[in-house]
Amino acid sequence: MLTVKKIVQLSEGMENIALVAVVIAKSDPRLFSGSLARAGGRYGVKAAFEESADGSTTASTARGVLTLTLRDSERDTINCTVWAAADVIVRYDETITIGDVLDVQKPQVTASFYGRSEQYSPRVTSSFSLTVNEQAVGNQIAHHAGGPDPYLSSLIRIPLVRPEETIPLADLVASGAGCSGETFHVLAVVRSVRPARQIRIARRNETRAFREVVLMDQSHSGVLLKLWSAAYIRWADRWQPLVTVLLIVDARTEYSEYHRSVGLTIDRKTIIIQDPKVPQIVERLLRHAKDVPMQSVDVACSLSSGTIDPATINTVMTVQQILDRSGGTGSQITEEDQFTALCYAVITRLDLDGPGSRTVSHRCSHCQTFVARQSPFCPKEDCPGYRTPPALDSFFDLTVDLTDHTGTLVGCRMVSAVAETVLRCDVTTFERKTEQQRTALKWMYLLDRCAVRLVVKRRTATRFQQLFSIVGCTLVDPLEVESKLKVY
Repeated sequence: MLTVKKIVQLSEGMENIALVAVVIAKSDPRLFSGSLARAGGRYGVKAAFEESADGSTTASTARGVLTLTLRDSERDTINCTVWAAADVIVRYDETITIGDVLDVQKPQVTASFYGRSEQYSPRVTSSFSLTVNEQAVGNQIAHHAGGPDPYLSSLIRIPLVRPEETIPLADLVASGAGCSGETFHVLAVVRSVRPARQIRIARRNETRAFREVVLMDQSHSGVLLKLWSAAYIRWADRWQPLVTVLLIVDARTEYSEYHRSVGLTIDRKTIIIQDPKVPQIVERLLRHAKDVPMQSVDVACSLSSGTIDPATINTVMTVQQILDRSGGTGSQITEEDQFTALCYAVITRLDLDGPGSRTVSHRCSHCQTFVARQSPFCPKEDCPGYRTPPALDSFFDLTVDLTDHTGTLVGCRMVSAVAETVLRCDVTTFERKTEQQRTALKWMYLLDRCAVRLVVKRRTATRFQQLFSIVGCTLVDPLEVESKLKVY
């Protein structure tokens, strides 16, 4: 007869007990055979099943291990290590997910010491750990026989740490390489979920699943979270951009030399709480997320709305210096997300006329979301304009190329109020102009030297393209150009 116990009631050496708890974290399985004694986490399923002394290893000779972190109250958590044949471990991995309520029968209860096993498992409140081994009589783990348990299921949303114990993303980014390898608690909203893909690990001669998720909070607009765990990669399918909030306990920081920025990753110690029950903080995060510009055109419009005063942009740079500093080829690459520049250049592209020119873009009048020209509907599903074509707010959205003696900046954006100031007309007036009038307007600037004030958003791990946003543009006297134009 088994006695049902709570985590808080456990003591070393207890026998014939059962525990009912919810899974809040899960490791990837580690599979190995007798000839693969060093396989703990190093070899995959294929290696475990195929390698043996005579080349005929079967599932019965391969073994595996899986670690689950369990919770049965708001306070109490414990780690449970499951040992079994490799095919059983694979079945557990496929059928047990975070949020499942399990019955753990006749586990071995041992005192936990901060040794090798605990170093690579999530931090828990219990001073004991559980071991389930299929070779022990009666040892087993299965989905709860009593059906759904609302209380236990609700525990997956109870925070394991207080919100004030989390660190703002901006602080991690500001620390740079100095915090690489350390772990922190993070509370952030999902900005985007990128598709899962396969990455080849050369030093291990294996292919692993990989996924990137972009996180944001009120301090920073985007930090990359890398997922290598198959369980978390599958779980991320359910995360909704700008809706899902994650409390990540013991997220590990990684500094990328390529992107020159700090990112996050999860390891065997990490626990993720989806949509934690801290309503006021979550609501503030979500409100902030909805106000942050996401697409390049949104960022350009935000920059042109007066957030940066063009009069303060006085650092003269050539096109080549701008390209180098933004991360093109030179040695001036920095860790900063953006910088400003005053560039004396000739406008070599200004699309104002012709059938293929993009001069005006549109936003939904309900939610101000960018609406693509090929669709009359708002792309946001929760907006009234998603099913009924909304009224559209029009704004200038021009593509400009700038050229000087060092090169060309291709695809600069000049939008909204800045374009109205430069063209000396609003969208309504512009759309009433004839083709000949638009051509004449274009030649007021085309191939003339201008003083162009730019905000440059450089390419990062979370933004694939550089953005050159024009926030000021005026025709300039040749004598001023001669006095300020740089050789380099």
